[in-house]
Amino acid sequence: MTTLPLASGRDVPEVKTPHPHEPWPPKATDRELGRLAEQRNLDLAIRGNDGPIVELEQLFRQRFTPSMRHSIAFNSGTSALLAAYMALQVGEGDEVIAPVLTYHAAVSPATALGAVVRFADIDLQTRGMDPDHLEELIGPRTKAIVIVHHWGHAADMTRIMNIADRHGVAVIEDCSHAHGSAFEGTPVGSFGKVAVFSLQANKAVFAGEGGVLATDDQEVADRAILAGHYRDRALRDVAAADLHAYWESGFGFKLRMSPFNAIVGIESLRAFDELAGGRQAALSYMNDRLAETGLLDPLDVPNAEWMGAWYGFKPLPSHSVRTRVERSTLVRMLQDEGVEVDAPSGRMLVRLPLFAGRTPWRRPGDNSTRRPTEDEIASTFPVAHLVESNALSLPTFYRWPHDRFVIDEYLRAFSKVALAIESGRIPNDEPRADRASLPRDGQSHGR
Repeated sequence: MTTLPLASGRDVPEVKTPHPHEPWPPKATDRELGRLAEQRNLDLAIRGNDGPIVELEQLFRQRFTPSMRHSIAFNSGTSALLAAYMALQVGEGDEVIAPVLTYHAAVSPATALGAVVRFADIDLQTRGMDPDHLEELIGPRTKAIVIVHHWGHAADMTRIMNIADRHGVAVIEDCSHAHGSAFEGTPVGSFGKVAVFSLQANKAVFAGEGGVLATDDQEVADRAILAGHYRDRALRDVAAADLHAYWESGFGFKLRMSPFNAIVGIESLRAFDELAGGRQAALSYMNDRLAETGLLDPLDVPNAEWMGAWYGFKPLPSHSVRTRVERSTLVRMLQDEGVEVDAPSGRMLVRLPLFAGRTPWRRPGDNSTRRPTEDEIASTFPVAHLVESNALSLPTFYRWPHDRFVIDEYLRAFSKVALAIESGRIPNDEPRADRASLPRDGQSHGR
């Protein structure tokens, strides 16, 4: 590909800072390494919620869900979501409503339990579930609504909770992207019947693998414990007499967190506020200046502090850019300028084999499970289709003010590429081999 020259005539990339521009996760501290070594000789497998397990649960609840009385650690966010569905007794004949553009683990445990999933379009500003589409989909068989606070943006919880309460349907908040995020000042994870956070390695609070379930409902807590814990913890913590009878076996699964993961999570949590502050400063700076470049539309962020750790930065090209150039070409042009960018890796769930052809994707009354055509997908989920087809995935800078220099390089690269597109200097050949890359958030979706 021919690199477009700068105004000075120099034929060099605009971004000269070496990759990666978002090195993650941060290196372990001496304290973390010391605690891991000490735990190795103390206890390899904690069976209850003692030691670092209970420490993590308490610290996590205090920081992120102070209004919830219960927090329960699991070996992954997906396991915590499975426990949430089991705690709400989701099963055969039930329906669950989920956003169509998110990570599959938000809803795949419900499918594993035999429930039918109905997909809702997303809102362009929040990237979360569209309340209007939710209202169309909810029906007498709806057992749960799973809300994903996608990329750190809080969904519209006022409208969603009004709909759910009016129909008597439980809400699960998937906060895996949204540690520390808030909706109009109230922490996410505080609205629904149950909330789940992932601690997978790329999350803002990470444990390598892990998850935390939070709830204020004692029966939900009892069932969640039995979904993944048995014997010691179930014997001590399950309150309801009929459920306590299951203490020896739980509900048949072992989904406990390792004490080593808990220690990593504790140390990550202790560093969270500094990380979140850095991301808010860095990404607000970049977002506020996007409009100047003419290439990308700024994200709709009412208050940077409500974004928590701002897990992902996924802007759309401006309308004029989208009408002139394919995303793949735009990505190649930006990569040629040294920008660490690609298309987000996640597809609409209605496309995945796990759901396609076996899940009704239209509104209630039309239970056809045939695979939808591309035109039907675009007309049923117009906003998700727009985002899926056009969004870009950029680094979530967090080392402020250190990262200001590379962000300024990005902004100059955006302006340069926008000018090239407007001038008609658009390459139409294949990307150079040394610029090829995998989707940059391919590993970061994990629960």
